[in-house]
Amino acid sequence: MDISLRQLSLFDDFSQSSRAFFRVHETVKVKEVKDNPEIYEYRKYYFSHVIGKKGVVQKVDGQSVLVGIGDESIIFDAQELEWVA
Repeated sequence: MDISLRQLSLFDDFSQSSRAFFRVHETVKVKEVKDNPEIYEYRKYYFSHVIGKKGVVQKVDGQSVLVGIGDESIIFDAQELEWVA
């Protein structure tokens, strides 16, 4: 039995409505999440320069998505991202 343990973050959301699936190498765009005050304030304060930017998915772990934007790799919650064709 493979059990993965990891530290919970303020971005963990276990509701079924927030389930989104991204694949590695897909292009995504970072969107503002105003309906989640914790995420909104965190992004606004620390990473406001990436809101509205496009990036490439590098890794997916449940709701956590590692995205490469320029020379940065940033972990996002899936609800902060939208798929770009």
